[in-house]
Amino acid sequence: IESGRLDSPEMIQLLKKYTQPMLDADVDYLVLDCSHYPYIIPQLKKVLPAHIKIIDSGEAVALQTKAILEKHHLLNDENTSPKIQFFTNAEVETLQWLLRDFAETISVEKKNF
Repeated sequence: IESGRLDSPEMIQLLKKYTQPMLDADVDYLVLDCSHYPYIIPQLKKVLPAHIKIIDSGEAVALQTKAILEKHHLLNDENTSPKIQFFTNAEVETLQWLLRDFAETISVEKKNF
């Protein structure tokens, strides 16, 4: 995922390899538990049977974060456009590619952590 090769044959092979034990166990749901996994939802839909529901935990985490911020009166209600910065210790180009739909509103910078 971090290499940006989401549509590669290697990615499809890896997904088939890692999801096969779940298919053998006859799962109904696949819960994504990593911030990188939503990027491969289209590929997962290609290799999984249609009846398997994919659950992205990112939305639940965002809702819980909002609830905690509201509880402690820390939620920013301003309607201004934020400056969004991303930092990576890997290739800047890959992160820029993954965030390409938001290119006008973000900046990506490499940092050694």
